[in-house]
Amino acid sequence: MRAQASTVEGRSPEGASDAAPEPAEAALGEAIAAAGLVGDAADRLLAAITRITDDAVAATGRRRAEQIERLLGTAVRITESLDLDTVLSAIVEDARALLRADSGDMLLWDRERDRLRVVAVSQRPTDLLGFEMAFGEGLSTQAILAQRAIWVDDYATYPHRARGLERYHFGSVICAPLLFRGQAIGALNLHATQGGHRFGAEDADLLAAFAGHAAIALDHARRYENEVHLGRILAETNGELSRSLVVQQRLAEQVLLDRGPAGIAEVLAEHLGRRVVIQDHIRRVIAGASPSGGDDWRALVEGRPEPEPFSVAIRVGREVAGHLVLSAEQDLAPIDRALVDVAVTGVALEFAKIRATLEVEERLRGEAIADLLGGTYPDEPAMAARAARLGHDLGSPHDLMLVDVARPMVASPGAPDEDGGSRGDGPDPDRRFVAVIRDVLAKRAPRSLTVVHAGSIVVLASNRGRSERDGRAIAHDILGAVEAVAGPGTVTIALGDTCRRPADYAEAFTAARRALDLMLKLGRRGAVVGARELGPYGLLLQASEREELEAFARTSLEPLVDHDRRHGADLLGTLRVYLEEDRVQRRAAARCFIHVNTVVYRINRIEQLLGRSLDEPATVFDLTLAMRILDVLDGSAGQGAPAQASTAATA
Repeated sequence: MRAQASTVEGRSPEGASDAAPEPAEAALGEAIAAAGLVGDAADRLLAAITRITDDAVAATGRRRAEQIERLLGTAVRITESLDLDTVLSAIVEDARALLRADSGDMLLWDRERDRLRVVAVSQRPTDLLGFEMAFGEGLSTQAILAQRAIWVDDYATYPHRARGLERYHFGSVICAPLLFRGQAIGALNLHATQGGHRFGAEDADLLAAFAGHAAIALDHARRYENEVHLGRILAETNGELSRSLVVQQRLAEQVLLDRGPAGIAEVLAEHLGRRVVIQDHIRRVIAGASPSGGDDWRALVEGRPEPEPFSVAIRVGREVAGHLVLSAEQDLAPIDRALVDVAVTGVALEFAKIRATLEVEERLRGEAIADLLGGTYPDEPAMAARAARLGHDLGSPHDLMLVDVARPMVASPGAPDEDGGSRGDGPDPDRRFVAVIRDVLAKRAPRSLTVVHAGSIVVLASNRGRSERDGRAIAHDILGAVEAVAGPGTVTIALGDTCRRPADYAEAFTAARRALDLMLKLGRRGAVVGARELGPYGLLLQASEREELEAFARTSLEPLVDHDRRHGADLLGTLRVYLEEDRVQRRAAARCFIHVNTVVYRINRIEQLLGRSLDEPATVFDLTLAMRILDVLDGSAGQGAPAQASTAATA
């Protein structure tokens, strides 16, 4: 700078006094001589011009020194700050003061979105902050592409001006790119809107130097802010991890302390701030909890809550053993998802423990029931005591039932089911049906026992304070509930006698087993049959094939069936009641609500059509057997005499 100042002032550098006059001095002398000034006048004019020139050069030097001093001071100040917003504002304000501009702004370049965004302003309305424009618009884009400072005298006529900024009057504008390591990160703009001031090359050099320092400070501040942000994230993550470890420890405690699914639900609800419900594999509620401690968690499984709750399958091995349901007010954070996974594992362990306990109990019950039904126990008191240890009172009467469920055809292995598993992964069918039956018995006959034995489900329905008719009604309830799961026409139930002491169970089981086998042999499903109603005829039915039995029944009763069909009568119904009443005409008439003479007439007509006498024991046996066969084949077995009597009464 000193060398440039010396040149302007027309002075010779130090140590070069004998040198030839500078061109400026020679030109000044020629101008004075041409003006005709000589002597003192010429010297005085030369001295005055020299003083004016020296003052101008001195003023320019002082301004340059002031600019350099401000430039260095600004560079030091902005590099000392680590707050990004402070640095951005300081850069724009000091640049405006340095070049004596009226206003200024800074834009940063978002390379991912390819847009420029105003991040700081000076002497401009704050509504300009946040303004965005596509990269390619405005003077800032041109400066970034040229990688040098450029200026325009009137921004309103600039062909590349940003259309969204037309509401602002910028006047003369100069822009320098913010370059750091050869990469543009933004641009710095200054505006001269008053007094006709225009920017030039000298201003461009100064602003470019300032922008270089500003880019370094800006990058430094951004890096620091990123580090602070990263540190904050790490601190939050560490806090979440610590919380997660605490929650995991508490969840593990619930399992170790045997507090069950309810304890896990409470811990999860407390730390996630969500309502939690735990269900078993058929969506029955096992436990629930709410952050408030109330029972508002029930809304998750009652009706259709909004929004739809999260549901996570709980698997024990390959089976879906249950579901964990969470309210879905907002998405789960990654760490919260990890906590849910831990909770699911804890619930799965609880389910596994419960299942293991139940399996042991089922095995012990199964062994006890096998001995009870097979009569392979040493004595009745020992058997009763053994059952009592398993929580079952053999001193109370029970209705014995055998339930058989047809196994459905299984689709291709691995086909997906509603829980995301495969068809071969679901719970054991017998276990599902036992659960359904136990639900029915819990409401209709508490303290009952249900086990799987000899390929069938054995039900010992408590008969304390109930009638035999109630036992049949319970059997029909069980049939309906199981068929709702297994499908219509898939369930057959055989009723044995009511058992009042351990010795009764083996005989009742044998009779029910015989009746069930007969129904399955004859292809009868979707029915409840009573072993007692089949009586000794059941043995004959069991020893024959279906086709033979059906042919015998149709041949024996065909004349009566044809007569009833042609004449709209009910000789077959009258015959049924007559045989059931041991051929006592008076009792048959009472049951049919007809006169005894009508019974006599009908019996005579029956004998005429059949060509056989009802006084012969062989005829009575054949006809009774034929009607039993029709009962079994047509589904009326076990319906009871009253219904048949009312049918006969319509004749």
